[in-house]
Amino acid sequence: MKIVEINGTRGFMPDFLLYLQSEDYTYQVFLEPKGSHLQLEDRWKEDFLLSLNENNKIEILSENEDVRLLGIKFYSNDNEQKQGFRQDFKNKLL
Repeated sequence: MKIVEINGTRGFMPDFLLYLQSEDYTYQVFLEPKGSHLQLEDRWKEDFLLSLNENNKIEILSENEDVRLLGIKFYSNDNEQKQGFRQDFKNKLL
């Protein structure tokens, strides 16, 4: 699945898409592991993923209003980045 930034032209295909279902919603969670050598170059991707959580004006095509899109911070083997990923995951999903 390719996603394109809102009001932009850049797009990418997230490495992982996690589907979770609660009583009220189906969550589509975009996950992207990232090596430290790509953190700065791909910062726009992380910013885009995080903006999914804040943008209530996103139109979900061919789905219904029970779907929630979530972007999580990049996962990295770097301990500081790993902790940020874990905390973001917990805050949004647990």
